[in-house]
Amino acid sequence: MTDILFEQQIVQNPGLGAEALWYAVNEAYEDKSRTGGMPLFLAFLVLPLTFHRFSANALASKAKPGALYKAVASDRELTIGLQQRMEALSERTLQSLSVAFSTGLLVLDGKDSPQLIPGRKTPPVAHATEEVKTLLAAAKRVGQATAELPSIQIVTHLNIRF
Repeated sequence: MTDILFEQQIVQNPGLGAEALWYAVNEAYEDKSRTGGMPLFLAFLVLPLTFHRFSANALASKAKPGALYKAVASDRELTIGLQQRMEALSERTLQSLSVAFSTGLLVLDGKDSPQLIPGRKTPPVAHATEEVKTLLAAAKRVGQATAELPSIQIVTHLNIRF
């Protein structure tokens, strides 16, 4: 019997998730002038926003600063179902973090509060497909938002809870 989620598991795999997390973390790190990374708990926002076509397209099409605000302001439906997607993708996020840590894409810095920093300076792979490019551009916007805004503002604006 064929698994009904087979295609989703192939496309939304932990390897691609690890790469999306690296793009988000690297963007946050660069936007903070390499003095801080992304809070660990905010990493759980990356996959639900980037593996969702509607959200990824909305975010990827916005420029910084304020890309997250612009995306939500242009379509308030962006936040609908985000909490449920975040919960549903939590295991995939953990798997992606595991891949990212074991391959050296990301490093956990726990000096003050646990935060992620990039373990490498360049993207791991160059992609040719537009869908993946959109996903990674959206991941960058999520990273920018975590650098621009306090965590509480992001959580409140997206109407989610941890």
